[in-house]
Amino acid sequence: MVVQFCDDCGNLLDENPEESLQCELCGKLAKNNVFFHTQTTVSENFPSKLRTKMKSFTQKVTRDELGPGPTIEVDCVKCPSKEVTYTQVQLRSADEGSTIFYTCLKCGHRWTENN
Repeated sequence: MVVQFCDDCGNLLDENPEESLQCELCGKLAKNNVFFHTQTTVSENFPSKLRTKMKSFTQKVTRDELGPGPTIEVDCVKCPSKEVTYTQVQLRSADEGSTIFYTCLKCGHRWTENN
């Protein structure tokens, strides 16, 4: 919706499908800009607790920060070993499962599994 005001008196002009609008106060005719005007605005000037909450705070995680993880018995997909380490990280949104990173202790093969 485009809001239009009279150029002479500043009165708010009614919405109308015609090409020209007449001011009810002073009677001046004005071109209807509804059909010719597209306006999009975004403002970051006003502080908002909701806007602050919506911004994502992404944490960068490296393999060195995660460490080796505990050892468990899981079949390695590359070799016959059953001894692997794992690390579990929440990479996707909070309402989805975590991602598990496995590393075979014998051959060093790495794979992931979404929980």
